[in-house]
Amino acid sequence: MQDMEVSYSRPDWNEVAKSAEHITDPVQLDQFWTEQCSDWLLGLKDQLGSGYQIMKSDSFQVVTSQSDRYNTLLINFLERTLKRILQALPEIASDQGFGPHVALVIENQEQYYDYIAAYHPDEGEFGLSSGIFIDEGYGHFVFPVQEITYAEPIAVHELTHALLAHLPIPLWLNEGLAVSMEEFLADQIPPMLDHKQLALHASYWNEDRIAAFWKGDSFSYSDEGQELSYELAYILVKKLTGNMKQFADFVNMANGEDGGFEAANKVWGIELESLLFNS
Repeated sequence: MQDMEVSYSRPDWNEVAKSAEHITDPVQLDQFWTEQCSDWLLGLKDQLGSGYQIMKSDSFQVVTSQSDRYNTLLINFLERTLKRILQALPEIASDQGFGPHVALVIENQEQYYDYIAAYHPDEGEFGLSSGIFIDEGYGHFVFPVQEITYAEPIAVHELTHALLAHLPIPLWLNEGLAVSMEEFLADQIPPMLDHKQLALHASYWNEDRIAAFWKGDSFSYSDEGQELSYELAYILVKKLTGNMKQFADFVNMANGEDGGFEAANKVWGIELESLLFNS
Protein backbone atom coordinates (compact mmCIF):
# COMPACT_ATOMS: atom_id res chain seq x y z
CA MET A 1 0.00 0.00 0.00
CA GLN A 2 1.25 3.51 -0.79
CA ASP A 3 2.71 5.30 2.24
CA MET A 4 0.38 8.23 2.85
CA GLU A 5 3.20 10.14 4.59
CA VAL A 6 5.31 10.37 1.42
CA SER A 7 6.17 13.97 0.57
CA TYR A 8 6.83 14.10 -3.13
CA SER A 9 9.59 16.26 -4.55
CA ARG A 10 8.46 19.88 -5.02
CA PRO A 11 11.37 22.21 -5.75
CA ASP A 12 11.11 25.88 -4.88
CA TRP A 13 10.57 26.95 -8.46
CA ASN A 14 10.64 30.65 -7.56
CA GLU A 15 14.19 30.23 -6.29
CA VAL A 16 15.10 28.20 -9.38
CA ALA A 17 13.78 31.01 -11.58
CA LYS A 18 15.89 33.57 -9.72
CA SER A 19 19.02 31.58 -10.52
CA ALA A 20 18.18 31.87 -14.23
CA GLU A 21 17.61 35.64 -14.28
CA HIS A 22 21.05 36.31 -15.76
CA ILE A 23 20.45 33.99 -18.75
CA THR A 24 19.22 35.89 -21.80
CA ASP A 25 19.90 33.44 -24.62
CA PRO A 26 16.74 31.40 -25.38
CA VAL A 27 18.71 28.24 -26.20
CA GLN A 28 20.58 28.44 -22.92
CA LEU A 29 17.35 29.13 -21.03
CA ASP A 30 15.73 26.08 -22.54
CA GLN A 31 18.78 23.99 -21.62
CA PHE A 32 18.70 25.37 -18.06
CA TRP A 33 15.04 24.51 -17.53
CA THR A 34 15.43 21.11 -19.17
CA GLU A 35 18.24 20.28 -16.74
CA GLN A 36 16.23 21.51 -13.75
CA CYS A 37 13.24 19.49 -14.92
CA SER A 38 15.36 16.34 -15.37
CA ASP A 39 16.85 16.68 -11.87
CA TRP A 40 13.37 17.09 -10.36
CA LEU A 41 11.95 14.08 -12.20
CA LEU A 42 14.89 11.85 -11.28
CA GLY A 43 14.14 12.40 -7.62
CA LEU A 44 10.39 12.11 -8.12
CA LYS A 45 10.78 8.86 -10.06
CA ASP A 46 12.55 7.25 -7.11
CA GLN A 47 9.91 8.53 -4.67
CA LEU A 48 7.11 7.07 -6.76
CA GLY A 49 8.66 3.63 -6.43
CA SER A 50 10.55 0.91 -8.25
CA GLY A 51 9.64 0.30 -11.86
CA TYR A 52 9.21 3.94 -12.82
CA GLN A 53 11.33 5.37 -15.60
CA ILE A 54 11.60 8.65 -17.52
CA MET A 55 10.77 8.60 -21.22
CA LYS A 56 11.96 11.55 -23.30
CA SER A 57 11.03 12.96 -26.70
CA ASP A 58 11.50 16.30 -28.45
CA SER A 59 8.84 18.07 -26.38
CA PHE A 60 8.07 15.77 -23.42
CA GLN A 61 9.44 13.98 -20.40
CA VAL A 62 7.07 11.31 -19.11
CA VAL A 63 7.44 9.51 -15.79
CA THR A 64 5.85 6.08 -16.16
CA SER A 65 6.01 2.48 -14.98
CA GLN A 66 4.31 1.02 -18.05
CA SER A 67 5.60 -1.24 -20.81
CA ASP A 68 7.87 -0.01 -23.58
CA ARG A 69 5.04 -0.43 -26.07
CA TYR A 70 2.62 1.61 -23.94
CA ASN A 71 5.20 4.33 -23.35
CA THR A 72 6.07 4.58 -27.05
CA LEU A 73 2.40 4.81 -28.06
CA LEU A 74 1.72 7.46 -25.44
CA ILE A 75 4.69 9.70 -26.10
CA ASN A 76 4.15 9.55 -29.88
CA PHE A 77 0.50 10.44 -29.31
CA LEU A 78 1.53 13.37 -27.12
CA GLU A 79 3.89 14.73 -29.78
CA ARG A 80 1.18 14.52 -32.47
CA THR A 81 -1.44 16.01 -30.17
CA LEU A 82 0.75 18.96 -29.25
CA LYS A 83 0.99 19.94 -32.90
CA ARG A 84 -2.72 19.34 -33.54
CA ILE A 85 -3.91 21.47 -30.61
CA LEU A 86 -1.70 24.33 -31.75
CA GLN A 87 -3.16 24.01 -35.25
CA ALA A 88 -6.74 23.74 -33.98
CA LEU A 89 -6.47 26.78 -31.68
CA PRO A 90 -4.38 29.35 -33.56
CA GLU A 91 -3.76 32.59 -31.67
CA ILE A 92 -5.08 30.85 -28.53
CA ALA A 93 -2.94 27.83 -27.59
CA SER A 94 0.76 28.47 -27.09
CA ASP A 95 3.84 26.30 -26.69
CA GLN A 96 6.06 29.20 -25.68
CA GLY A 97 8.31 28.70 -22.69
CA PHE A 98 11.38 26.71 -21.76
CA GLY A 99 11.96 23.10 -20.85
CA PRO A 100 9.86 20.06 -21.82
CA HIS A 101 6.22 19.35 -21.08
CA VAL A 102 5.93 16.87 -18.22
CA ALA A 103 3.41 14.05 -17.74
CA LEU A 104 3.21 11.66 -14.80
CA VAL A 105 1.46 8.33 -15.39
CA ILE A 106 0.76 7.09 -11.86
CA GLU A 107 0.52 3.36 -11.20
CA ASN A 108 -2.73 3.31 -9.21
CA GLN A 109 -5.58 5.52 -7.98
CA GLU A 110 -4.39 5.63 -4.38
CA GLN A 111 -0.95 6.91 -5.32
CA TYR A 112 -2.52 9.34 -7.81
CA TYR A 113 -4.73 10.96 -5.17
CA ASP A 114 -1.82 10.94 -2.73
CA TYR A 115 0.29 12.89 -5.22
CA ILE A 116 -2.32 15.50 -6.21
CA ALA A 117 -3.45 16.06 -2.60
CA ALA A 118 -0.54 18.45 -2.08
CA TYR A 119 -2.07 20.75 -4.71
CA HIS A 120 -5.57 20.84 -3.16
CA PRO A 121 -6.81 22.77 -0.13
CA ASP A 122 -6.56 20.87 3.16
CA GLU A 123 -10.31 20.93 3.69
CA GLY A 124 -13.41 20.44 1.57
CA GLU A 125 -15.06 17.83 -0.60
CA PHE A 126 -13.82 17.31 -4.13
CA GLY A 127 -15.17 15.36 -7.08
CA LEU A 128 -13.52 12.37 -8.67
CA SER A 129 -10.64 13.01 -11.04
CA SER A 130 -9.29 11.09 -14.04
CA GLY A 131 -6.45 13.52 -14.63
CA ILE A 132 -5.24 16.98 -13.71
CA PHE A 133 -3.02 19.73 -15.04
CA ILE A 134 -1.11 21.25 -12.13
CA ASP A 135 -0.51 24.90 -12.99
CA GLU A 136 1.81 25.51 -10.06
CA GLY A 137 5.58 25.72 -10.07
CA TYR A 138 6.73 23.74 -13.09
CA GLY A 139 3.40 23.00 -14.79
CA HIS A 140 2.76 19.30 -15.40
CA PHE A 141 -0.13 16.95 -15.91
CA VAL A 142 -0.87 13.77 -14.03
CA PHE A 143 -3.22 10.85 -14.52
CA PRO A 144 -3.56 7.32 -13.15
CA VAL A 145 -2.64 4.59 -15.61
CA GLN A 146 -5.37 3.67 -18.11
CA GLU A 147 -5.60 1.49 -21.18
CA ILE A 148 -4.04 3.54 -23.96
CA THR A 149 -7.40 4.18 -25.66
CA TYR A 150 -8.67 5.73 -22.40
CA ALA A 151 -5.41 7.53 -21.69
CA GLU A 152 -5.45 9.38 -25.01
CA PRO A 153 -8.52 11.61 -24.39
CA ILE A 154 -7.24 12.36 -20.88
CA ALA A 155 -3.90 13.38 -22.37
CA VAL A 156 -5.66 15.63 -24.92
CA HIS A 157 -7.68 17.28 -22.17
CA GLU A 158 -4.75 17.95 -19.84
CA LEU A 159 -2.35 18.97 -22.62
CA THR A 160 -4.94 21.52 -23.77
CA HIS A 161 -4.84 23.00 -20.29
CA ALA A 162 -1.04 23.14 -20.48
CA LEU A 163 -1.19 25.05 -23.77
CA LEU A 164 -3.70 27.53 -22.30
CA ALA A 165 -1.75 28.12 -19.10
CA HIS A 166 -0.41 31.48 -20.31
CA LEU A 167 -3.95 32.92 -20.38
CA PRO A 168 -5.84 34.16 -17.26
CA ILE A 169 -9.11 32.78 -18.62
CA PRO A 170 -12.04 31.61 -16.47
CA LEU A 171 -12.14 27.92 -15.61
CA TRP A 172 -15.37 27.28 -17.54
CA LEU A 173 -13.70 28.50 -20.74
CA ASN A 174 -10.55 26.49 -20.07
CA GLU A 175 -12.56 23.31 -19.43
CA GLY A 176 -14.91 23.91 -22.34
CA LEU A 177 -11.95 24.14 -24.71
CA ALA A 178 -10.38 21.01 -23.24
CA VAL A 179 -13.59 18.98 -23.66
CA SER A 180 -13.96 20.30 -27.22
CA MET A 181 -10.40 19.20 -28.03
CA GLU A 182 -11.19 15.72 -26.66
CA GLU A 183 -14.07 15.50 -29.11
CA PHE A 184 -12.05 16.88 -32.02
CA LEU A 185 -8.72 15.09 -31.51
CA ALA A 186 -9.53 11.91 -29.57
CA ASP A 187 -12.84 10.95 -31.21
CA GLN A 188 -14.68 11.34 -27.92
CA ILE A 189 -18.46 11.28 -28.14
CA PRO A 190 -19.68 14.76 -27.14
CA PRO A 191 -22.01 15.16 -24.16
CA MET A 192 -25.55 13.97 -24.88
CA LEU A 193 -27.49 17.21 -24.95
CA ASP A 194 -31.01 16.03 -25.71
CA HIS A 195 -34.11 17.75 -24.34
CA LYS A 196 -34.01 15.66 -21.16
CA GLN A 197 -30.42 16.62 -20.39
CA LEU A 198 -31.00 20.28 -21.20
CA ALA A 199 -34.01 20.22 -18.87
CA LEU A 200 -31.76 18.78 -16.16
CA HIS A 201 -29.39 21.69 -16.64
CA ALA A 202 -32.20 24.22 -16.50
CA SER A 203 -33.48 22.77 -13.22
CA TYR A 204 -30.06 22.38 -11.61
CA TRP A 205 -28.53 25.79 -12.22
CA ASN A 206 -30.15 28.09 -9.70
CA GLU A 207 -28.71 31.53 -8.94
CA ASP A 208 -26.13 30.33 -6.44
CA ARG A 209 -24.95 27.38 -8.53
CA ILE A 210 -24.57 29.38 -11.72
CA ALA A 211 -22.56 31.97 -9.79
CA ALA A 212 -20.29 29.11 -8.66
CA PHE A 213 -19.99 27.99 -12.29
CA TRP A 214 -18.79 31.39 -13.49
CA LYS A 215 -16.29 31.49 -10.60
CA GLY A 216 -15.12 27.93 -11.34
CA ASP A 217 -16.09 26.46 -7.98
CA SER A 218 -18.73 24.08 -9.38
CA PHE A 219 -16.09 22.05 -11.25
CA SER A 220 -14.96 20.69 -7.87
CA TYR A 221 -18.45 19.74 -6.67
CA SER A 222 -18.77 16.19 -5.38
CA ASP A 223 -22.34 15.81 -6.71
CA GLU A 224 -23.75 15.80 -10.25
CA GLY A 225 -22.83 19.46 -10.51
CA GLN A 226 -19.30 18.55 -11.49
CA GLU A 227 -20.38 16.66 -14.62
CA LEU A 228 -22.99 19.28 -15.44
CA SER A 229 -20.30 21.98 -15.16
CA TYR A 230 -18.17 20.30 -17.81
CA GLU A 231 -21.22 19.86 -20.05
CA LEU A 232 -22.28 23.48 -19.65
CA ALA A 233 -18.76 24.67 -20.41
CA TYR A 234 -18.78 22.57 -23.58
CA ILE A 235 -22.19 23.98 -24.58
CA LEU A 236 -21.01 27.55 -24.18
CA VAL A 237 -17.77 27.05 -26.10
CA LYS A 238 -19.70 25.44 -28.96
CA LYS A 239 -22.05 28.43 -29.08
CA LEU A 240 -19.17 30.89 -29.11
CA THR A 241 -16.96 29.29 -31.79
CA GLY A 242 -18.99 30.17 -34.87
CA ASN A 243 -16.42 32.78 -35.85
CA MET A 244 -12.97 31.59 -34.74
CA LYS A 245 -11.32 34.98 -35.20
CA GLN A 246 -13.82 36.62 -32.86
CA PHE A 247 -13.57 33.66 -30.50
CA ALA A 248 -9.76 34.02 -30.37
CA ASP A 249 -10.20 37.72 -29.57
CA PHE A 250 -12.57 36.77 -26.76
CA VAL A 251 -10.27 34.11 -25.28
CA ASN A 252 -7.28 36.45 -25.31
CA MET A 253 -9.33 39.14 -23.58
CA ALA A 254 -11.27 36.95 -21.13
CA ASN A 255 -10.34 37.07 -17.46
CA GLY A 256 -11.24 34.67 -14.68
CA GLU A 257 -11.91 37.52 -12.27
CA ASP A 258 -15.21 38.38 -13.97
CA GLY A 259 -15.94 35.02 -15.62
CA GLY A 260 -15.28 36.45 -19.08
CA PHE A 261 -18.31 38.75 -18.96
CA GLU A 262 -16.51 41.96 -19.94
CA ALA A 263 -14.70 40.27 -22.85
CA ALA A 264 -17.96 38.81 -24.21
CA ASN A 265 -19.58 42.22 -24.04
CA LYS A 266 -16.67 43.86 -25.88
CA VAL A 267 -16.38 41.23 -28.61
CA TRP A 268 -20.03 40.36 -29.26
CA GLY A 269 -22.02 42.89 -27.25
CA ILE A 270 -23.72 40.11 -25.30
CA GLU A 271 -24.19 39.01 -21.71
CA LEU A 272 -22.89 35.46 -21.29
CA GLU A 273 -25.89 34.46 -19.22
CA SER A 274 -28.10 35.12 -22.24
CA LEU A 275 -26.57 31.97 -23.83
CA LEU A 276 -27.70 29.64 -21.05
CA PHE A 277 -30.21 26.92 -21.91
CA ASN A 278 -31.45 28.47 -25.13
CA SER A 279 -31.06 26.92 -28.57
